[in-house]
Amino acid sequence: MKGWETTVLTHIVLFTLIDKNDADAVLERLRDLNSQIPSLISLRCGKNSIKKPHSWDIALVSEHADAAGLTDYVEHPVHVDLLEWLGPKLAGRAVVDSIDFG
Repeated sequence: MKGWETTVLTHIVLFTLIDKNDADAVLERLRDLNSQIPSLISLRCGKNSIKKPHSWDIALVSEHADAAGLTDYVEHPVHVDLLEWLGPKLAGRAVVDSIDFG
C-alpha cells in the first residue's frame, strides 16, 4: 500500500486560558520549543480565530517520529519548565496523541 511506509506520532493539545491576555506570551513560549527540543519534527500553534461556544483558546500540534520521541519532548527540561510556568495560567487542557500513516 502506497503511503503506509512511514508513521508520525501527532501530539495535539488544546488550552483554555484563565486570562485571555496571556495568549501571546503562551504562544511565544510554545513556539520557542521548536528550536530547543531536538526530538520535535515540527510544532505549530495558534490562537482560536473563530469564537464559538465551547471553543478552546490555543491549539498546539507537534509531530514526533515515535512514542520515544514524544517522551523525549515531554520530559525535556525546557518543556518541563514551560509546563511549570503555564500550569497556573490554564483553566483547561485536552490532549490527543495519534499515530498517522502517510
